[in-house]
Amino acid sequence: MGLLNWTSSQHYDHSGDCPCTLCGKPTPLRSHDGEPVHKVCAEEWNDAHPGASRFHSDPPRKTRKDGAR
Repeated sequence: MGLLNWTSSQHYDHSGDCPCTLCGKPTPLRSHDGEPVHKVCAEEWNDAHPGASRFHSDPPRKTRKDGAR
């Protein structure tokens, strides 16, 4: 699957760490569905479960060339 693109600020929870749903260690990161999960753990899970859509990348950002303002 490869690396996830989680550049959106929605993936960082400023209220504090929660245990990662996959490894149990604290993380401030959240999946698109709000699950506490390290990006590395999510990438490893994706590699072990090809075709599953539990963790996914952010949509590409528009550049000025693509019509962004």
